[in-house]
Amino acid sequence: MAEQDEARQEETATAPSTEPSTLQMLLDEARSLADEERRRAETYLDLAQRAQADFQNYKRRVEGEREKLVRDANADLLRQVLPVLDDLERALAHVPAELAEHNWSQGVQMIGTKLGGILDGQGLERIGTEGEAFDPYIHEAVAYETHPEYEEGQVAAIYRPGYRLHERVLRPAQVTVARAPLSDNEKRPSGAFDGAPGTRG
Repeated sequence: MAEQDEARQEETATAPSTEPSTLQMLLDEARSLADEERRRAETYLDLAQRAQADFQNYKRRVEGEREKLVRDANADLLRQVLPVLDDLERALAHVPAELAEHNWSQGVQMIGTKLGGILDGQGLERIGTEGEAFDPYIHEAVAYETHPEYEEGQVAAIYRPGYRLHERVLRPAQVTVARAPLSDNEKRPSGAFDGAPGTRG
């Protein structure tokens, strides 16, 4: 009995000295686990943020590709419509005077106006103006022409209008380009062609 009491007293005496170190060890382990969980959470958060950024980039890329497909499809369709527009404008420009006030003629003019409004709404813009400087990016030269009103290199006449869709040239304007008149002592080489100074490829 006395021996058991002594053993209990020894345990009680040693317990206070070992208890703080055990608590410290448990605390360190808890901190270590918390740090590890924090690092893991930060890794998962970083992965989630990267995945979200990748998805946003993917969405933007797909949207951009879709818009490009729509633009290209619109451009192809409008290229096919342009000759019809040319024919309609030529027809309206040559309506005989006696038919100009006729209901039928005015109806066709209204159709032309509506078609023009629809094409304008799609972003189609007419290019090529007399007097502007020849630009091979928007003009296709079909001939040279000595012109009293324009200097050399200016557009003297529009043979066929050009069109641009959202800064993209669908069809260059076919134009004649003014050239300087020859002086009395200058002569054209024999067989010289009074044609285009160059065309846009």
